[in-house]
Amino acid sequence: MLARLLDGRHYTATELAVHAGVGSSTASEHLKLLVDERLVRVRAQGRHRYFTLADGNVAHALEALLRVADSQMPETTRWQAPAMQPLRHARSCYGHLAGELGVRLCACFIERGWVSATADANLEYRVTEVGAAQLSIFGVAETVARPQTQRSLYGCVDWSERRDHFAGPVAVALLEQFITRGWLERETNSRVLQVTARGKTELVQNILNIGSNP
Repeated sequence: MLARLLDGRHYTATELAVHAGVGSSTASEHLKLLVDERLVRVRAQGRHRYFTLADGNVAHALEALLRVADSQMPETTRWQAPAMQPLRHARSCYGHLAGELGVRLCACFIERGWVSATADANLEYRVTEVGAAQLSIFGVAETVARPQTQRSLYGCVDWSERRDHFAGPVAVALLEQFITRGWLERETNSRVLQVTARGKTELVQNILNIGSNP
């Protein structure tokens, strides 16, 4: 159920029970424990109660645990399997872009001088003047690109690629814009993000400089 919540969206207990393959009562018991331990938040809306991860720190901890699990088997065992390729290529990670495209996005912003990386262990990224202008072109508001709070954009070690993709409010705003512009589409009941025909040209080739065959 925690892995399902990694896409950053809200789900009912029934939906999470179906995803986990357990009964409703079992799911409710586990969700109560997760809420009590502050790993999950719950929001009541009308007759429904919706669950989501507590915050980005929980999401990063889950990604780290997934990497530990992967370290127990050869990389080819999991990520070279055909069924895993869409998830490896592009997926959502608590509202931001992850996978091969997420890692390439991070590298692209650094290469073009749109962000600068700090030298500390937390690896925060600062949006430069030229980067702020580019983000505004993407539709990311100045207030998001240059917030007064800390950690508006920082690195998250990617589960499959073992390199940084972006996390934080700026990264979330970017993914929302990519979906709004029709470059990426969410896959039903999955964290997979499908690249549209328009996205292959406008995002993958023109911005990320990746060939037509991802």
